[in-house]
Amino acid sequence: MGKGKVLVVAVEVIIARSIVSKIEQMGFECVGTAIGTAEGLEMIKAEKPDIALLDVDLKGDQNGIELADQLKKELNIPTVFLTTQADQKKVSAAKTMPYGYVPKSASAQDIFKVIQSAIAQFRTEKTESKRALLVKGSLFVKDEYRFVKLKWADMDYIKSDGNYVEIHGQGNRKVIKETLKNIEMKLPKDTFFKTHRSYLVNIEKIQSIGGTSIRVGEEELPIVKRRRDELLSLLMD
Repeated sequence: MGKGKVLVVAVEVIIARSIVSKIEQMGFECVGTAIGTAEGLEMIKAEKPDIALLDVDLKGDQNGIELADQLKKELNIPTVFLTTQADQKKVSAAKTMPYGYVPKSASAQDIFKVIQSAIAQFRTEKTESKRALLVKGSLFVKDEYRFVKLKWADMDYIKSDGNYVEIHGQGNRKVIKETLKNIEMKLPKDTFFKTHRSYLVNIEKIQSIGGTSIRVGEEELPIVKRRRDELLSLLMD
């Protein structure tokens, strides 16, 4: 397997050329460059790169952060953001869960390290995602050499523990080697809500909502303020 195909979407031609030169210098294949989000989306759909480098300052019908979110949800293409050294937009960009950030002025070697790490991480996650299968209202999780069926309705919450997750429900706990990110992508968003970076909660199992925590059964689970506001808004719709 080669190093990977990269597509660059920037705000200026001079920035794109500089990044492409460094990418190719390190042995990656650049399959295209685009200026602006509209051209970028069209080219990414056509070329299907292994990874997209998006300028965080992109403008157009979408900004760079919105484009990254679309690539993740619709095309399952990982992204790395091109930023300035102290870009405040990193805070907003983080919600799209990019695979890294690289300064526009970074050296070819630094860009290589970020892209190589991002592609490797994404490929690993795609392989590991096969440990959980979504089938008609249930999640089949791999247990040793077989898949075990867990119904959504029986799950209270899911807790992340690094590269493992704990699935809690009906007084039981099931631990599998999987990332919360992969589990979240498989579960219905109208049923499971991310209250914290380490917790996915079955909305139907929530008994009360406090300022910084929610109660699910006998458990008090954390919830951050922004997610609390979103949860209350969702419940009131």
